Amino acid sequence: MAGRKEMMNDVHRAARLLADAWLTRSTIDYPPDLLPADRLAAYAIQDEMARLLAADEAHAVVGWKVGATSRGVQKAEGYDGPIPGRIFASTVFESPAQLPASRCPYAKIEAEIAFRFLTTPQPAQRPCTLESLADCVVMLPALDITSTRYAPMSRAGWGKRQNMLAGIADNGNGGAVVIGAKMPDWREIDFMQLAVELRVNAGDPAPNLWNDARGDPLDALVWTVNNVYERGFSLRAGDILLTGSLIHPQPLHPGDRSICRVPSISEFVVDLGRLMV
Repeated sequence: MAGRKEMMNDVHRAARLLADAWLTRSTIDYPPDLLPADRLAAYAIQDEMARLLAADEAHAVVGWKVGATSRGVQKAEGYDGPIPGRIFASTVFESPAQLPASRCPYAKIEAEIAFRFLTTPQPAQRPCTLESLADCVVMLPALDITSTRYAPMSRAGWGKRQNMLAGIADNGNGGAVVIGAKMPDWREIDFMQLAVELRVNAGDPAPNLWNDARGDPLDALVWTVNNVYERGFSLRAGDILLTGSLIHPQPLHPGDRSICRVPSISEFVVDLGRLMV
């Protein structure tokens, strides 16, 4: 009993540090003794962090995100699976958008496929399959601006597994999300062959992820929905789900502007606007 109480105290301490850093838009020197030992501990910290933030309606959960969805990225980074996190209401912007730079310390931008739920996935359909989810969602182009609550010096001594678990605890490295207009007719798109053109400040296009470095957004959709329900949570109509990057993440700095195009599907544009100070 004492061991479990001590563990829960550590979870609360870790979550409190991360929640405070989220609210102050800052990074922290994270105590190494509070690093989660496994996925269960990392999920527990993330869940407690979300509970603490929920005291403010601005941080209501309006969806979920997932990163490291491909086998290639997982192998390269030493991860044992995807990195999920929540999407909070205060972090969602419609394109075109301008974001304060302070919202996303050490920001990186990723071009992604998102889905918005038209209806709530029914528990009776679990484990969910693509067939059971296809009629529940519409597709949205999206930009995921990742971030961190950990100061660089804290992370310097961490191994790959520690980085993975710390990322899960830190709400899946969440920062902000920019979404474009919905595209209901998405079922014929081959997402694994979809070419994306994302530029920062009119520079060269970011390299696309291909082959085993690209996770299939449809697989990520199914995995994340099942992960959410397995952890005792649920999804609702209107929620958004991000499915992982289609490009190599690009660093963003104050004043940067990014535009994303996918010429093969109606030239949609997601414009980050300026990452303002």
